[in-house]
Amino acid sequence: MVDEALALQDQAAFGPAPLPPPRKGLFGGAKPAPGPSPEITGLTEQLNGLAARIRVSEERFNELRKKVNFIEQNMLTNHKKLLGDVKTSNAEIDELRHKFEAVEDRVIMIIKELQLTARKADINVMKRYIEFWDPIKFVTADQVERIAREILDEHNPVQEEGAENQER
Repeated sequence: MVDEALALQDQAAFGPAPLPPPRKGLFGGAKPAPGPSPEITGLTEQLNGLAARIRVSEERFNELRKKVNFIEQNMLTNHKKLLGDVKTSNAEIDELRHKFEAVEDRVIMIIKELQLTARKADINVMKRYIEFWDPIKFVTADQVERIAREILDEHNPVQEEGAENQER
């Protein structure tokens, strides 16, 4: 049984087993036609099969090489595109960083200005002083001069008439 299994493996690997030489009859029988012996024919078939397998393998290898080249080209193209995108993104990030710094500077300036402004307590103190002084009752310099003239005119009516006579 082991011999039969080995024979089947050999037959599958190397093709059919060679035929035994033909028996010659009593009278020598007919001579076989000249040509390749069955052993050579079997080897030739095996070589042809192996050559066909090698050609198929070479074709597959060439197709795989083409696919690998195509993939490499696509990867290079995508790599260049990604580098451009990264540069663009970096430029945008730098621009945003500068804008953020400018906004930050403005916020700091506003905070400083707000620190200089009066607080509610300071405003309330000023309000109390203004209510205490009551500036509505203040007079202007023109009003003071007019009031002073009226008072002077009331006390010195004679001088005015004399001043008017002198001018004539």
